[in-house]
Amino acid sequence: MRLTITSDASAQAAAELAVLGSRLTRVAQRFAKAREATPGLTQPEYRTLRALRRRSPRRMKQLADWQLLSSQTMSQTVDQLVVSGQVTRTEDPEDRRHLLIEATPAGLASLAAYEAAFVEYLEGALDELDESELADVAQALVRLNAAISAKREAGYFGRRRRHAHA
Repeated sequence: MRLTITSDASAQAAAELAVLGSRLTRVAQRFAKAREATPGLTQPEYRTLRALRRRSPRRMKQLADWQLLSSQTMSQTVDQLVVSGQVTRTEDPEDRRHLLIEATPAGLASLAAYEAAFVEYLEGALDELDESELADVAQALVRLNAAISAKREAGYFGRRRRHAHA
C-alpha cells in the first residue's frame, strides 16, 4: 500500500532533508579531515570509489560531472587513486579520447574500511532510534535515493528542467 504524501508532509520532508544533508556533509568533511592524518581517503576519493562501486567502469567525465568537480580536480583525484592501486585507468575501447576508470579490489576494500570507520565515528548519533526505526529510516532512504537516481538518469534534474521553472 502506498501512502499519499500531503504537500505539507512533502514540504516538511524536503526541509528536513535539506538540513540533514547540510549537517551530514559537514560531519563527513570533518571525518575526512580527521582521517587525512592517517592513511585514508579524501572526500573526493571516497565519492569516486562509491560511484565506481555502483557502476564500473565509468568515464572520467561522468565521474567529474557526477561530483560537480572540474576535469582537472577529477584527474588529480583519479591520479592519486591510481598511484595507491585503488583504481585503474584505461582507454575507452569505444572512443579512445575517453578514459575508463574502474575500482580495484584494493579500492573496494579501502571504501569498505572507510565506511566502517565512518559508522563508528557516527556511533551515538542515532541512539534516539531503536533498531526497528533505524531499519525503517534505512529503507526509506534507499527508496528515496533510488527515486532520485532514476530521475537524475532520466534527465529530470538537467538544465532544461531548471530553466522550465525559471
